[in-house]
Amino acid sequence: MSTDFVNPVSSRMNDLEVPLTISERIRIAAQLGSALLAGGLLIVGLLEKYYGPPGMSDVADLIIMLAAIIVSTPIFCTAVAGVFSRSADTHAMTEQLVALATLAAMMTGSFIVATLIPIIMNLSHFLEERSILGAQAAIDGLKTLQARDATIITAEGEEKNVLPSELHVGDILLIRPGDVIAADGDVLEGFSTIDQSSITGESVPEEAQSGSNVFAGTMNLTGVLRVRVTKTGEKTAFGRVVSLLKEAEQSKTPVMKLIEKYAAYYVPIIITVAGVVLFLTEDISRAVTVLVVACPGAIVLAGPTAMIAALAAASRLGILIKNTRFLESVADIDTVVLDKTGTVTIGHLELSRITPIPDADETVFTEDEILTQALRCALGSRHPVSRAIVTAAEAREIKLFTPPASGTQEVPGKGVLLQEGSETTYLGRLEWLKEEDFDVSRCTGISDSNTAGNLGSVTWLGVRYLREDGSEQKRVLGCFLLADRPRPEAREAIRELRDLGVENCILLTGDRRSVAEEIGRNLEVDQVIAEVLPSQKLDVVSEEKEKGHLVMMVGDGVNDAPALASGDVGIALGAVASDIALQSADIALMTNDLRRIPMTMELARRTRFTIHTNILVGVSMSFFFMWLASIAVISPLLGALLHVVGEAFVIINSARLLQFGTDS
Repeated sequence: MSTDFVNPVSSRMNDLEVPLTISERIRIAAQLGSALLAGGLLIVGLLEKYYGPPGMSDVADLIIMLAAIIVSTPIFCTAVAGVFSRSADTHAMTEQLVALATLAAMMTGSFIVATLIPIIMNLSHFLEERSILGAQAAIDGLKTLQARDATIITAEGEEKNVLPSELHVGDILLIRPGDVIAADGDVLEGFSTIDQSSITGESVPEEAQSGSNVFAGTMNLTGVLRVRVTKTGEKTAFGRVVSLLKEAEQSKTPVMKLIEKYAAYYVPIIITVAGVVLFLTEDISRAVTVLVVACPGAIVLAGPTAMIAALAAASRLGILIKNTRFLESVADIDTVVLDKTGTVTIGHLELSRITPIPDADETVFTEDEILTQALRCALGSRHPVSRAIVTAAEAREIKLFTPPASGTQEVPGKGVLLQEGSETTYLGRLEWLKEEDFDVSRCTGISDSNTAGNLGSVTWLGVRYLREDGSEQKRVLGCFLLADRPRPEAREAIRELRDLGVENCILLTGDRRSVAEEIGRNLEVDQVIAEVLPSQKLDVVSEEKEKGHLVMMVGDGVNDAPALASGDVGIALGAVASDIALQSADIALMTNDLRRIPMTMELARRTRFTIHTNILVGVSMSFFFMWLASIAVISPLLGALLHVVGEAFVIINSARLLQFGTDS
């Protein structure tokens, strides 16, 4: 079978187009319309002035003046509105400087310059908006991945097509190959593979069968499924992801808030500089050029383009960032606290070894015989140990020829008991077998030698039955070593964190110290803190913060919620189905791949570097061009063109973040 897999959701995302709102359409139409009309009038006026009949020069000047008024009127209106606005709007700042430059050119009679400067700046603003809207497409376009319709099975057993908005909890969905799943739900029947890349960022499909969870916005690839709806609309995992992404897109990083804090002083400073240039040189053209090149277009774009590109790249990788300010916090993390169960480990027990126990006659049952007997007992229980035994039996293709009796009984804190006629099977703790008068003398030594270093629990199997002579016999058949394995990528993820400058990795768990320390050694963490309650995890995070460390808490978002909320940055794994994870964590990984954590840190650092580079280049170019303008090296028109160059650099530099993670 071919190993190549075409990701249909990802391919659809590449073709997304975000529809503009009515206000955006009106604003862009006004900008381009006035620029095109003014440009046309300017051409007519110039042709009339230099190539028209003699004596028509005044008419030509009037046409050029009209062109200047048409193209500058929207700019004047925005500039005046910005003066009376209490907020420091960087877009209004740009309009104010352009308005002053245009007004100065008009006052000197340079109506050609007064027309061309607004035309060039309008085109520049159009590029600004389209660059931001284009980056937003990767986020807003997620909405187009939602199902357009759904097929439900009515109470009469008939198929009916409905809109996703008409679905209700409890409806039964019929999902065929190629369908986009319209709601979160539980699989009732069928087997299929599901492309979850729109949520988790994983290109490898997940298998879905009876009992599995499926999520809205994912695509069914192969089989037919019947799914009971559990969540609809904005309550689905997909709906929550889109909602939180929109909130994050509107948030601002600390560096951008700092720029806006001092933005109110920018225009007066630039006007002062232009006034000084005019006073010293008595050349109003130089002052006009200073006003033009000082327009903060590149600075305006520095943060938004980088942050939106970073959010788009993160969402593609299944990294949900709830607020952009956390990107800067992630970049400086020096301590990582990792929850054990469900975070650095798989989160469920697996059978790692079966150890037979000989009786007094040295007779020993085979592993498969022991597992078959345990299976009869485990099938009637939902305990994690029982599920691990059932899974191990399925892996060995062990099947029961006769179904087990219905007399399964769970004894809290001890194990599972199965009564079948005169035979009773015990599956549980060794202490329980002692209480039931089993001879465990042969078990103690075996337990000590064979369970050393085991990363999970040890479960024992005992059988009580009647001999042919009617006497009761009790015998321990063997023990099962069950382990919660570390995730295969866990060690690699921790090493990558160290390469990124993390100095202290702490493993935090409520499990036994021996188990935690063994996993800690395997993962090469710096410190292991075991046998703690969920409330005590919060204390550990607080203590590390009091030491002056910047702490990242990583958990599964369930019992780790207080600790996730208290860290400088909280990251929840596998948050696709967890409301608590999305609420308590700052960053939610929609997959369980621990390598997404160092990937998030690397993205944060690249984003911060990109923003700082954008700001540095934007400010440097503005001051450099202002110096060139003051010594008359550049003209107002050339200054307007150079202003566009700075914006183009910022847009291209930020767009590089969209490719983050594509080569991994």
